[in-house]
Amino acid sequence: LYCPVALNFADIAEQFKDIVSHENVDVTVATEERTYTKSTTIQAGLSPLIGIIMTTSGCPVMAHLKPMVRFHLPFASLDETIFRMATMYLMAQYLQKQDGAAPSWTLDGLANVYAKVGIVNRDFAIRLRDAAKKDANVNALVNLDCFAQMVPLAADDVLREIKPYFEAYL
Repeated sequence: LYCPVALNFADIAEQFKDIVSHENVDVTVATEERTYTKSTTIQAGLSPLIGIIMTTSGCPVMAHLKPMVRFHLPFASLDETIFRMATMYLMAQYLQKQDGAAPSWTLDGLANVYAKVGIVNRDFAIRLRDAAKKDANVNALVNLDCFAQMVPLAADDVLREIKPYFEAYL
C-alpha cells in the first residue's frame, strides 16, 4: 500500500530532516490575495505547510479538510480555526442538502473527521520520526496534531463565546 501523504511530503521531509524544531525563523506566506509574515520557530512555521501538503496529497481521510486549504489562514489561532472548521463543515452539510442528501446540523460528524485525521497524523509522525535526524518535521506534525485534537474538544466553548457576534441573526 502506498501513502499519498508520504509521497507528497518526501521533499519537505528531506529538506528539514537535519533541522532543530525550536530554531527561530521569519516565515512569509504569500497568496494571491495577501502576504503574511511571522517571527516564530521552525516547527510553528512548518506545521501549516505540513497540513497543506497532507490535505492536498490525495489521502481520502485528509480530503475532508481540503476546503480549509482554499481558505487557508496562516498562523491562525485556535478560535479562528474552530470558526473556519465549523463554517466549512456546516457549508458541506448545506451542499449535501442542496444535492438531496440528509444533512447533519450538529458538529458530531466534525469530531469523527478529526478522529480519523488524528490517526493519520500519528501514523505519519512515526514514519517521520524514523526518517529524521533532528526533530523539526516530527515536532511540526505533533504541533499540528495537537491543534487538530483541540478543535473538537474546544469547539462548543469557542462557538458559545462567539455567539453574541451573531445576535442579529438570532
